[in-house]
Amino acid sequence: MKIKGISLKSKTHGLTLVDVLVVLVVLAIAIVLAVLLLPSIKTVEKSKSIICINNLRQIGSAFVMYADDNSGKFPFQTSVTNVAAKRIYDDHVFPYFQKVGHGLEPKVIVCPFDVARHAAANIQALSDSSISYFLNADALRDSPVISILSGDRFLQTNGQPIASGLFMLTTNLNVSWTPSIHNGGGNVLWSDGSVQQTASYGWPSIIKSQPLATNGLLIP
Repeated sequence: MKIKGISLKSKTHGLTLVDVLVVLVVLAIAIVLAVLLLPSIKTVEKSKSIICINNLRQIGSAFVMYADDNSGKFPFQTSVTNVAAKRIYDDHVFPYFQKVGHGLEPKVIVCPFDVARHAAANIQALSDSSISYFLNADALRDSPVISILSGDRFLQTNGQPIASGLFMLTTNLNVSWTPSIHNGGGNVLWSDGSVQQTASYGWPSIIKSQPLATNGLLIP
């Protein structure tokens, strides 16, 4: 059998014409499916981003309410007699979420993009491995300038991911988001309860805007 004088048994680079036609049809179907699925993928990513922002808003509300009920002090601050509030540095994040966790569900403390973390069964069962958000142990509630309170844990400095534990954030550090999460961006929770989406290039101005030159970030 011939099509326009070309035998179906003829070969091009080892493939018959039928093989070539099948490959073209499969590629065409794949392209059509990709075009159809792309909007749904973007919708899912947008939905996850909204969930992450709402998570941080709920976390902000819980911490702000705690501070308002405790003389303007966050749970990582203690009052010392005749001395201003003192920041407590710890290697762990979960005790502070437990302290304000009356209105927080464990799923709220996990970013939907963070596939490496899973929500704890309850607040009492929290550990750093069930938390996606860092805390700033130097955040100030009663200050003319708002502080970083929390944010996505996906941070890096000089291209290297920041490990779990206490990380001292200073103005001379090259800090950014890791590129694999939130399309290279991330979310910051401020001490007034507001949330800001920001790209990596926004970190220098964020750091310089802080009321303190050094901030102890507790990375889960």
